[in-house]
Amino acid sequence: MKIYKNAKVVFPDKVRDSIVVTDNGKIIDICQRIEETPESTTIDCKGLYLAPGFVDIHVHGGGNKSAMSENPDDITAMALAHFKHGTTSIVPTTLAAPISQLKTAISSIKTASEKINDAHILGVHLEGPYISMKYKGAQSPESILSPESDPPEELFELWDKILMMGAAPECDGVLNLGEALKKRGIVASVAHSAASYEQVEAAVQHGFSDVTHIYNACSSCFKTGLFRNAGVVEAGLYMDELTVQTIADLRHLPQGLLKLIYKCKGDEGMYLITDGLEFSASDIKENTVYTQENGVNVIYEDNVMKLADRSALAGSAATLSDCVRNMYKCIGVPLYSAVRMASLTPATVIGYGDRKGKIEKGYDADLIVFDDNITIHNV
Repeated sequence: MKIYKNAKVVFPDKVRDSIVVTDNGKIIDICQRIEETPESTTIDCKGLYLAPGFVDIHVHGGGNKSAMSENPDDITAMALAHFKHGTTSIVPTTLAAPISQLKTAISSIKTASEKINDAHILGVHLEGPYISMKYKGAQSPESILSPESDPPEELFELWDKILMMGAAPECDGVLNLGEALKKRGIVASVAHSAASYEQVEAAVQHGFSDVTHIYNACSSCFKTGLFRNAGVVEAGLYMDELTVQTIADLRHLPQGLLKLIYKCKGDEGMYLITDGLEFSASDIKENTVYTQENGVNVIYEDNVMKLADRSALAGSAATLSDCVRNMYKCIGVPLYSAVRMASLTPATVIGYGDRKGKIEKGYDADLIVFDDNITIHNV
């Protein structure tokens, strides 16, 4: 039994001085005082914050390792790199790629999930390959496919822990894909999409419930001739049926847009992702050019990854602790809201909200200790 005392405990709706007791990997009590015994281990949090571990459900790599690697040890190393920054549960995310390469990546992630001891690899997130060429962003154009000509069933049969798939609903066959994903319990997310508001409405009716990195690689208030149309962004902000992923690294989105998303969606509809490449949670140098697993060249510049030709952002180099810090310190949301958007809300989106992302009796004891600057002291 472990007793965490002298802690400011971060709950989903408040921060309160409490004692947290765990045993066999579960939270068994939350109290104000407790009798210590010779059999118990006491952890003095020294007045720091005790919070649920972060849950990153959209991350492509870390520690100089990619989620696309065929080597399960690379996936383990990626998860452990983010673990040091407070991410106790992770969903490695693939890039758009041929079905054969995606099968290899899924198998590698599955094997890693069975081997790892500290961090939890909950499943896999497939970003693409059924996305819009117009909004491909840093995805390889040669790897953009159609579910009609390259169906995904082989991928689904590999592992029952495919938790999320991002696709563009305006593309041929994707609405039917949304229905198939919902039947399998896989979250369908509007991703890299040129859809109109009306097309997103149709997508929701066909099983879609999420928006991938809102404002990035998706349509927003575009014109057809003289007339304006609402797009993916407006649908994501307005529709309660949709949760929205948000990259809060202060590079993909400025403070004003982060404030707008939070005002529209709150901490139950908005959640934080890193969209981190293999260069996140690692030591990287400004102005260095790297080659991703999909063959696309990127450069680290201005504290963010860009395509080498600087035509688009290519993913972040952030950790979730960075994103929580930005929301709390720069955007000014309550600490418990910033933590919730990096823990309970993403856990709930992928079906783990009944056991992870929250300090409550019966939940997994995935706990982190940090200071007011969100510097991680213990995981």
